Amino acid sequence: MNSIKYQVFISSTYSDLVEERESIIKAILEMYHIPIGMEMFSAEDEDQWEIIRRTIEVSDYYILVLGLRYGSKTSDGISFTQKEYEYALEKKIPVLAFVMDDMVSLSKDKRDDDLTEMNQFRNLVLKNSKMAQFWRSKEELIKNVSISLMKQIMQKPAVGWVRGDKLGAEEILTEELTSLSKENRQLREKISELESKISPKSPMIEVLIESPKVDEKFNEFDLLVLPQKIDLNSVEKHLHEFVSKEDIEKYNNKIPTQSDIEQYNSGREKKYKLDNYSTPLLINVSNSGSIKGNNIFIDITFPEGILVYRKGDNFSGPVNPLPINPIKRAREKYEKKQEDALRKNHPLFSLYDRIGLNERTISAISGVPGYQAHIGTIRPINPNFWTDLNGSKLLIKLNSLLHTRRKVFDDEYMVVPLTTGIHKIEVEIICEEYEKLDTKIIEIIV
Repeated sequence: MNSIKYQVFISSTYSDLVEERESIIKAILEMYHIPIGMEMFSAEDEDQWEIIRRTIEVSDYYILVLGLRYGSKTSDGISFTQKEYEYALEKKIPVLAFVMDDMVSLSKDKRDDDLTEMNQFRNLVLKNSKMAQFWRSKEELIKNVSISLMKQIMQKPAVGWVRGDKLGAEEILTEELTSLSKENRQLREKISELESKISPKSPMIEVLIESPKVDEKFNEFDLLVLPQKIDLNSVEKHLHEFVSKEDIEKYNNKIPTQSDIEQYNSGREKKYKLDNYSTPLLINVSNSGSIKGNNIFIDITFPEGILVYRKGDNFSGPVNPLPINPIKRAREKYEKKQEDALRKNHPLFSLYDRIGLNERTISAISGVPGYQAHIGTIRPINPNFWTDLNGSKLLIKLNSLLHTRRKVFDDEYMVVPLTTGIHKIEVEIICEEYEKLDTKIIEIIV
């Protein structure tokens, strides 16, 4: 575990975000870093600004959480939260901003009646902080804060804090090595060479994704073809009484464009592959390193040609853009007329009509289709891991994974290939013991 601890300043309004602040403080403490915020100051007393200012100056990272309240103001005419934020920018403290979605339903005590000042502040934050993230719930906020802070620490480590006794030991060791460097150069080079051959103890997180399977019918689905316009002169004479010139004109005017047909076929192809080639998504996470991995975050980004969705999600097919063919409708009316005439003159059909029987009721008497209730799978809550799917990105969080052990994920999501070929899946792995982000590309062949 890294001996450097980072001080993280948490800035927000207070009374409307008490639970969120407590959860963020807990998350930072679980990462073995130092959270600090207004709980230690009296933000209503402007004389305390000097303390807040000095605290921000010695902080390594600054977390801003915006709800829908602007907060109490300073004598400068801006809120304390905005004053803290602008000071952090001025001192070039790395800022991680998390902005609440303004469509979230909140009680009146957590939302200003007039959002003018709040919106101006939000716009300022979104303009200055290009990587600001939106949040809708406390759980989503805590997840985003944990991931973003860990990435920031790994990619842009700040100065941080170390124990005083460790700092002194390092200074003494540095002085000794400096004084002996000339006399022991060859020995140190040999030691360096030997150390480079020794693998340090570290977890090694590996991710394997099973390729979905297809067959020779993968691209065999019926395409809708753009129909030709109809001419009344081409209609059979016995159908003329059931179709008019106006019917044909309406039909011809409603014929879709080729672009509409292609869009429909694209949606139909997707639905065909969803119905016939969806399989459970199987992900194998293993630790082939020498020690246990802690706080493991795995970001998996799937390419456009691979669709991942939650089990139980339903997908409706596209609506057929073709209007009803008036000739087909005319034939149905003609056949109905012929059937009615036959029914009227045939004694058996006449008897059926008198006792209230027809083809539907006769068919119904023969049997009623069975009904089978579907009960969805109830997934137990597991405190050691969770997953989250957002569009084409799947996030897996493991609290820990012992070395030589693995975890298989195969019961939450489905995967379906939309195209054949080689698909590249990007995987980013972060864990507490890693010094930097581990990025990998997994290729699957469909």
